[in-house]
Amino acid sequence: MNNSVNATTGKTPTELLYGCPIRLFPALVAKDDITIPATADYIAKIEDSITSARDRHTEAKTRQATQANKHRREEPEYRVGDRIYLDTEHLRLGIKWKGRSAKFYPRFAGPFEIIDAKPETSTYKLQLPPEYSTTHPTFHAK
Repeated sequence: MNNSVNATTGKTPTELLYGCPIRLFPALVAKDDITIPATADYIAKIEDSITSARDRHTEAKTRQATQANKHRREEPEYRVGDRIYLDTEHLRLGIKWKGRSAKFYPRFAGPFEIIDAKPETSTYKLQLPPEYSTTHPTFHAK
């Protein structure tokens, strides 16, 4: 059912038809205050459905993460003093945003020396030349 608010009337289609919006879940009332058994059963079914949906969502997220991690490549291990190339994808995007062509701009720049390494977070600081003064020297290895 469509519950989007109409720009002209400021009401949902169900409010226009029935005079009040449809609520998916009953108002929160203490279970001890419910005197009608059918209502208590209905609320219990809704709570069970919500719990079941949350559990299934958690299982699906776990399954997706497991499958994604199967195909993930190993983290590179670099040390201080190693020399690496830097991907220039974002530098080329900056050139394109300025309206220039990045067709002949190199795909990789370097090699640059690693001056600080934190392998546990895959964070590395590079010794960049002065022409890269606008680029932050700390990078995350993919």
